[in-house]
Amino acid sequence: MSMFSDPYEQFLLDYLVTKLENGSNTRRALLLYSEQITRETAFKKRLMGAIKDMELGKHKLEAILHKHKFLNSFQYSLVVNSTNTVDGLKLVLSFKKANSNLLLKMVNPIFVPMSIIIFTFYGLILYLDLLQKDLVMLRKLNPDVEQFLGIPKYFTYDVAYIGLGVSIFVTAFIFFGYVYSEKYRPAWLYKVFKTQAFSDGRFMFRILNGMLAAGISFHKTSLILSKDYFKEGLKPFFAELADIISRNKKLFTVFEKYNFPMIITADIKLSELSKTSFSDVTRALYQTCDTMYEKNINYMVLQWKFLFWLIAMLITVIIGSDVINLVISTFTFKTLYQ
Repeated sequence: MSMFSDPYEQFLLDYLVTKLENGSNTRRALLLYSEQITRETAFKKRLMGAIKDMELGKHKLEAILHKHKFLNSFQYSLVVNSTNTVDGLKLVLSFKKANSNLLLKMVNPIFVPMSIIIFTFYGLILYLDLLQKDLVMLRKLNPDVEQFLGIPKYFTYDVAYIGLGVSIFVTAFIFFGYVYSEKYRPAWLYKVFKTQAFSDGRFMFRILNGMLAAGISFHKTSLILSKDYFKEGLKPFFAELADIISRNKKLFTVFEKYNFPMIITADIKLSELSKTSFSDVTRALYQTCDTMYEKNINYMVLQWKFLFWLIAMLITVIIGSDVINLVISTFTFKTLYQ
């Protein structure tokens, strides 16, 4: 998935890279590009504004692209800190839009069975309403109707409402707890859910590797990401990383503080001892995260399915079978006494 909200922006940068590598005049190239857009769209208006700024010649190409929102702040930082504009634009184009959120993976194994549990208890409440109305009439036929029907002891409003409240609370806690910690407090999540760390690492180490390979220093890379990284909760992590680098301390301590898996911190610790280049280390780490994520996520989904679907089936079968038995008993009672 591209990092560009408008595909024309990506096409424009692709076009610019090609023209710059060929030594073409940038302003003339943009004019030719604008002529291919026949409709007066918002994109074309921004492009014409960029061409006018280029005619003035007061700003560099990357600054003009940023001013007219063809580059966001993060992308602009990448270009400015690369060895040259072409390499910077290539780096921008190489990144894909990251989505390390695992909510979609949780829908079938967690949220569907939890929804079944919620509707089961809600259905029990509705059935209790009907049962109470029936009992008022059936007591007139026989005062011992409850004993005949064999109403389970847990068929009470207290149990039904407590079950409904607990199931809603658990569902909301999982959903909102995950969304909040995944976005703002990833270290909490990494401590109990290592798969999330591997999911984040797939993108984080790719970005680090791309920036380092483009000639941006590790310290500068960390500073840029501390301001413009897409996941809010990891910005302090990069700020601490930049601080550790400036003080010439060990990098693995920051990864340990944020509860990254042992396999990641051990690789970083080993690389610092062996003086391996950070570019090589980050390449190895994103490959490790790819592998570990694929292995772990399938196993985790199976565990979630087994646990939550088992609970949902037990609750639904127990309550459902008791409701069916009561319906049959009520019908039998009415047939005998009417």
